[in-house]
Amino acid sequence: MSIVIVVLSILLAALLGYTGAMKVMHTTTAAGNAAHLGIGTRQSQLIGAAELAAVAGLLIGLAVRPLLVITTAAVIALMVGAVAYHLRAKDPLTAALPAAVTAAAAAATLALDIALS
Repeated sequence: MSIVIVVLSILLAALLGYTGAMKVMHTTTAAGNAAHLGIGTRQSQLIGAAELAAVAGLLIGLAVRPLLVITTAAVIALMVGAVAYHLRAKDPLTAALPAAVTAAAAAATLALDIALS
């Protein structure tokens, strides 16, 4: 497995662990963001749980390739949804940029994994 895939997977896991924990714990920041985007508390916490599940999928996926493929695809879908919610809220593009960059990193991880297998 490529060192780039390993590094991207670990960075994605760290990011999703942080944001997922914030949503699950319903911190003030997460609550404010959810309210701004029109997302209820329970839905926000479920998104956070999905992000935390992705952490496990990304890390275990380093040893179990099919899990990495499935997890990166799921992260891409989750982040596309995040971008859509920001656009729906008429946020500036810069507000959607973190989700777009995360989706791009997951897509790069997926593409590299497929290309190198």
